[in-house]
Amino acid sequence: MVPMTRFASATDITRTGENRYAVDLDPGYLIGAALNGGYLMAVLQQAALAESAHPHAVSSSYHFLSPGSGGPAEIEAEALKRGRTVSTVRVTLRQAGKAVATGTVATAALDPGAVPVFEAAPAGVPPIEQCRAFDPRADRASESGFIDRVDLRFAPETYALLTGGHSGATPELRGHVDLSARDGGPAEDPAAFVALAVDALPPVVSALTAWRWAPTVELTWHLRALPEPGPLAFRARADLVSDGWFDESVDLWDAKGRLVAQSRQLARLGR
Repeated sequence: MVPMTRFASATDITRTGENRYAVDLDPGYLIGAALNGGYLMAVLQQAALAESAHPHAVSSSYHFLSPGSGGPAEIEAEALKRGRTVSTVRVTLRQAGKAVATGTVATAALDPGAVPVFEAAPAGVPPIEQCRAFDPRADRASESGFIDRVDLRFAPETYALLTGGHSGATPELRGHVDLSARDGGPAEDPAAFVALAVDALPPVVSALTAWRWAPTVELTWHLRALPEPGPLAFRARADLVSDGWFDESVDLWDAKGRLVAQSRQLARLGR
């Protein structure tokens, strides 16, 4: 038997009853005092797919209600629609009886051989060999934690913004995000990692100011194609930062240059 990668083990769920699942949340995905939202989405996605006859989470929308922590948690997954082409499942994660995150996931079957009629090209993301490893959250991640599980490589201009004072910058980040280099091998299901990847980056406002806590309120993301194993190129950007709120849009491309995911979130700018 091939051993599970660390990510697969951390997102593994156990059915405990009708529409009910248990999971032991991995504290290695903590950033500061809260688990990364992308990791929570990856866990909840497993429950949504377990309740559906379709293999892929094509559209997901999540609200984050309270910080998650390492340890036991429960998931409730309710099928709202069971369709021949699309099924929709509502999932809620609870710890100690308190709701942590809830989401609605539309599932379907994507064709791995689909040929796009039109597809946006990777927007100015240089090859990974030209990018530099860095994470401004390093001193807030738990020991042997998030930065040891997810590899971020930033384009030279983005690296300069994150490390050089941020003054007058445009809120945009470019680079590559990878799991396999630090996880003992490629993900068994590369699409499962996408749920984490769309929320694995430091907040896009880190291009404007030194990193600080920026809790996500709501995040919606779409799986547009089944990714090849390996690093994903990313572009993150904001359209408005105002009154303590900001938006963040992320596009992800796989090693073949295919647009595999899009996300948009609304977040608070912490103090």
